[in-house]
Amino acid sequence: MSMLCARFSSTLSLRAPPALGARPTSHVGRPSVTVVAKLNTPSSKYRQRLNEKQRMYNKSIKSAARTRIKNVIKFTDNLEREFAKSAEAMSEEDFIKKADELVADAFSHIDKAVSKGVMKKTTAARRKSRVTRLKRQFRERRGWSTPEMAN
Repeated sequence: MSMLCARFSSTLSLRAPPALGARPTSHVGRPSVTVVAKLNTPSSKYRQRLNEKQRMYNKSIKSAARTRIKNVIKFTDNLEREFAKSAEAMSEEDFIKKADELVADAFSHIDKAVSKGVMKKTTAARRKSRVTRLKRQFRERRGWSTPEMAN
């Protein structure tokens, strides 16, 4: 066991702590890490409750950003399948309009996560770059734009 694992092994648990009762903290079948208070003082129990509440809030903000990114990915994948079936599933203008709408929604949720302190700036920049690159690559595969036109 590494030093880091040994150091935190007493504070981390893969099951719900007794203080939370029988309520699951995550999806069924998925283990979740829940911080259990080491001390039995009122302040440690209070901090445990606050930490759990903050963890769930942060998780929801990150999940919302990830969902918006997945929406862009699904949109391009579904469109790719439609183009494989028929020659003209969607016009370039319709694609740009819908893709820009989805990308803007994803960017706003990513920026919100950064402003709330849930996500770091560099992580947000990397995810934004991936979404933009995905949209650009789809347009290039369809022949709607070339790398020279993007510059």
